[in-house]
Parts: sequence; structure tokens; C-alpha cells
Amino acid sequence: MEYEFSKIIESDKIRSLIKSFYELTGITCLIQYNGRLLNMLSLDNDTISLRFDNYDRDIVNQIKRGSICGIYKSKSGLLYMGIPLYVKNKVEVIIFTTPVFYKKPDIECLKVETSTLKYRRYEVSDILKSVPVYSSEYIQKIVDLLCNMFSVIQVLFNDNINWLNKNIELQKREKDFKDKYESIRKKAYYDELTNLPNWNYLKDEIQKKIDRDYYNRFVLFHIDLNNFKNINDIFGYKYGDKLLKKIGNAIKKIYENKGIVSRKHGNEFMILKPYTNLKNLNIDAKELMDTISGIWKLGENEVLISVSMGVSVYPDDGTNIVEIMRNADIALNKAKSSGKNSYKFFDKSMYDDILRKSEMEKEIRKALKYNEFILYYQPQVDIETNEMVSFEALIRWNSSKFGWVMPGEFISLAEETGLIVSIGEWVFKEACIQSTIWKKKGYKFDFISVNVSTVQLKESGFIDMVKRILLETNVDPKTIEVEITESVVIESLKKNCKIINELKKMGIRVALDDFGSGYSSLNYLKSIPINTIKIDKTFIDGICKYDYENIITGEIINLAHRMNLDVIAEGVEEEDQVNFLRTKSCNKIQGYYFGKPMPSENIDNMLRNKINI
Repeated sequence: MEYEFSKIIESDKIRSLIKSFYELTGITCLIQYNGRLLNMLSLDNDTISLRFDNYDRDIVNQIKRGSICGIYKSKSGLLYMGIPLYVKNKVEVIIFTTPVFYKKPDIECLKVETSTLKYRRYEVSDILKSVPVYSSEYIQKIVDLLCNMFSVIQVLFNDNINWLNKNIELQKREKDFKDKYESIRKKAYYDELTNLPNWNYLKDEIQKKIDRDYYNRFVLFHIDLNNFKNINDIFGYKYGDKLLKKIGNAIKKIYENKGIVSRKHGNEFMILKPYTNLKNLNIDAKELMDTISGIWKLGENEVLISVSMGVSVYPDDGTNIVEIMRNADIALNKAKSSGKNSYKFFDKSMYDDILRKSEMEKEIRKALKYNEFILYYQPQVDIETNEMVSFEALIRWNSSKFGWVMPGEFISLAEETGLIVSIGEWVFKEACIQSTIWKKKGYKFDFISVNVSTVQLKESGFIDMVKRILLETNVDPKTIEVEITESVVIESLKKNCKIINELKKMGIRVALDDFGSGYSSLNYLKSIPINTIKIDKTFIDGICKYDYENIITGEIINLAHRMNLDVIAEGVEEEDQVNFLRTKSCNKIQGYYFGKPMPSENIDNMLRNKINI
């Protein structure tokens, strides 16, 4: 504002008026503003220096008392005048005149008055010769002219002040707008917690890089802090936020002048940096892993952090912002699914896998609708009589689009998407229908075993679904066995034991599948109300080859028998395995040695002809 105010005072119109006054009277005007004295005409006039300590003070006092013009008369005959300019009823500017003589000079008084000036006596005499002498009548005309002239200056000044006030208001509004814009921009482009650039900022920077130089390669790191939710759950969000800030600062130090570090959201960070070569890219990735992974202190607490990271390179892994970000995310998910605490560079095969999974999910839904799933049955054979005594129902899928799809490929996807609930219900119902058909035909077998997924067990309506299908199919519950994986049971032991008890109350048998492959939980075995243990194939593969496998397998069978549990050995493929299991009194054997899973028609034929295996 001060700068704009001084521009008004020194405007061309005011200068022009002061110049006209000088040309008429020979009197120069000085403007006093904000402690400065301005010579508006820049004249080399020595009379300007004929100023005494008390004259301007006296004039100012007169103006303060309300005089429209302050006049100071010295004893020597010098006369000074001062005119005020008002801004909002306050004197902001005083315009002083250079002196004139209002009477014949008193030389002796002049000597006294000028004794404090810096000039020598002869110089003062020369200066005084240029000071005009006017009569009282002429001085009055000069005062009138001065007052009239400065009334015009006051009008000009007020007009300019009004303009200035409007301009200041506009400037204030503009500043407020800029401040608000910056505040909004900061919220839009910076993370409030870490003060790092956010997702929006990073997207803009990536787009700028692509627009500036289409062929300039750069790298995008996508970082995820594994199991970060546990930190918030254990220590609270306050500690989680502190850790995010510390990790953000640590990453920023690495790339202070080499790239952009941003927080995407939650516990995810992204880094944008130039690409040099593959070797340096690996070095950067390892440095990031080493910086973030490990023990972090939060006050008195220590937390262990591990990292998963995906890396994509422009334009190798994408030619636009959507592709390059998507592919970094795909690589990150691959790193997480590969065991976490690792990094992966994007590869096209990763995207192809996702496309296939996406297509497969759609086809699974169609398969349920158009009955593309089939149940195969693998015999479970009594080891003493070689008779088929039970069967495991195993799903197969002959897709109209993909052809035959192995369960290992689509079951995990069905679990991820929740489709396993509908598939599991279909499998259970089909097995119940098949059991009813074979029993009506008079075929002798104990039961058909059906696998149940952990996702199904977590469904609140699982038991109700089982009861409903038992009624719909009119199946004898004793001819149905449900297989639950050992690790799934232990995962939520109390809840799953309750479900198992409910199944057993209905008359359904329960088998513990893949025993020994997960927790090897012999301690839990006494708490789980099961009928059968199925020894995992990994143990069967080792028997007759490694002594410790023989010992463990034999002890599992002995333990099961002491607990009045049946034992089925899975994955039996060799005669030596059969002979060993027979010596250990294993109840049943299931595997390719006796037969692969077969369509119901094949099993029907074997049961009808009472074929022993």
C-alpha cells in the first residue's frame, strides 16, 4: 500500500500544479510524507536548505489545531507556509513552501538563525540573495493561490485515494482468492498427514513427463507396507500415523533430488524417478526394501515392517498414465502373492494372467448357470479287502470357452470372488443326489466325501444350506462325509468345532483333510470331533524313501486308531507304499494306484458288477 500511496503523491497532475505555482511565484513546494521530504520539481534550489528546527514544528501544530494553512514567521523576516492533505480526516501529507521575506531582512537575526546551518557565512549570504521579498498584500495573494491550488490537489488526491482503496480491496480479494486457491490446491495435491505429494499430484507429474518427451523413460515404484492394519489394531491409529510419517520422510531422503515421493493412500507410497538401466533399477529397489523393511521404533514400542513393491517402466510397460500405474499395481500384487517382503518388475505375463482370471470369473458364473461343472469320484479302497468302500467327490469343469480347466486353477479364483459358496452348494447337492441314486440301486458303499472350503464355513447360512439339501434330496446323512482341511479348522477352532458338532448331530461324517500339512496340530486333535484323518500326500510320497517319514506316518496311524478314528492315506501311487500302509493297519487308501477320479457312469458300472480294485 505504501508504494501505491507514494505513486499518488508523485503523480504527474500534482507535479504539474506545483510546477505552475513555482513559475508564478518563484516558490518551490516540498512534500512531507511518511518521514520523507520530497522535492517534487527536483530543482537545484539552495533555498530548500534554509530550514530551521522549529518552523515545521510550529506549522504542524497550527494544522493540528485546525488551520487550513500553517504560517511561520521568523524574527529575521523569513516566512514559511504549510498546507495539509487529508485522508479519512487524518493528515497524511503536508506540503511546505520554501521561504520568502515578508519584510526587510534583519541581518543580525539572520546571522543567529543561520548559525546552525552547514553553510559558511558567505554562502548563506549568496543563498539569501535568491529569496524573494514580497509585501504583505502580495503574500496574502500567494496564500490564497496556494490554498486554491491545494484544494484542487486535495480533490485529485481524494480521487486517487478512492481508486487506491478500490485497488487495495481488489488486491486484498485477489490475495484472499490466491490464499484460498493455495489452500485448496494443497489439499488437492498434498497428503495432509505426511505433507508428501499425493496421488493427484503424481498423476499430473507423470502426464507432464509423457507430454514433454514421449520417449523419455522413467520408473514408477508402488510400495505397500504389509500387514499395516495390525499396527493400527495393536497400538492405535496415532502410532500408525507416526510410523507413516517416519517412513515417508525416510523414503524422501533417498530421493530428495532424484524423484518425487508421494503417498498414494493408507499404507501405500509411490515414487517417480528417471530410468537409467536395469542394474541401477535393481539397486534402487533393494535400497528401498532395506530402508523400509525392519524394526521401527515408536516411542517405547518396536514394530516390524515388511514391504511388497511393484515396479513399472515407461514406455516399456505402458504408453499412457493409466497403463503405467495399473502395471505397477499388478507387479505389486504379484509381489504380495509371492510371499511378500519382495519386489517384482512388471511383466506382460502378469497382465495376461489377470485377463485370464477376469475372463475365467465370468465363465465360472456361466458354468453355474449352464451346468458346465461335473462331479468325478475317486474310490477309497479298504486296504485289506481291496473293495471300494467310499468315494471322494471332486469337481471338474469342461468350459465352453477354455475347455477342461483344472480345479487348481479355478477353485482358488472361486474362493477369492466368493463364487465358491454357490459352487460348494452345487457340489454338496450333486453328491447327495448321487448317493441317493446309488443307494436306491442297492449298491454297497459307506459314503461319498465332499470337500468344504473355508469360505463356505465362514458363511452364516452354511448349516442351514446343509439341512435344506438333506431334505430336498432325501439322502441318508450317514452316506455323506464332509472333508475340512486341517489348517481351516485350526484357523477358527471354537467356531468350526461347533459347526462340526452340528454336522455330526445330523448324522454326517467329518474328515480332517491334509492332516500334517499345516499346523501338524496333534494337540488340537483331541478337541476336534471328527471321524476320519486323511494323511497328506506329502507324507505318503516320502514313505519307503526316508526313515523319518515312515516313523511319522506310522505314529499318526497308531494315534488315530487309539482315538478310534479311521485313517485314509491320500496320493498312494506305488505298490511299496501300499505294502507299508498295510503293515501299519491303515484303514483306507486313495490314489492313482487304485484309480483316478472318474465320471459317475464309470463308478456306476464298477459298483453294479461288484468290481474289486
